[in-house]
Amino acid sequence: MFTRLYYPENNLAINSTVNMKFNWQNKTLMVIEDDYVSFLFLKDVLSKTRIKIKRAISLKQSLDFLAANNNKIDLIIVNASILGENVYKSILEIKRLNQLIPIIAKTDQYSVEIQSSCIEAGCDTYIYSHIDVSQLLITIDELLDKSSIISSLILKGKHQH
Repeated sequence: MFTRLYYPENNLAINSTVNMKFNWQNKTLMVIEDDYVSFLFLKDVLSKTRIKIKRAISLKQSLDFLAANNNKIDLIIVNASILGENVYKSILEIKRLNQLIPIIAKTDQYSVEIQSSCIEAGCDTYIYSHIDVSQLLITIDELLDKSSIISSLILKGKHQH
């Protein structure tokens, strides 16, 4: 039996924001997260959006999945702390497989150095582990919209040649 997680400080934001507009039933998110409770939190928060969620527990597992299913993932949320010391190199490896895929780095620390490394490597943005659910949903929506526009422009350009 699955028990629904309860977050009293975010309950109103989850219910009102999700019910207002987010429907990502044709989208797939990869969460690169080794902590099961953190993964369950994200899964629970995103459940009403109808997005499909895949989980990888390591950089290697995520790279293997992306290599086999490159165009099946629309967005990645990665726990930057599991990437080890070289966050920059790890993000570059993901981007090498698909440079257009939006990546949100999740950080445990308010470290300017980690944030800068994530952005320089190609992450679109970063969030803190203490997630503002409404802001997370808005950020995901903006990145999915941006990604869809870029993909359609690329496809349009290919058909004109």
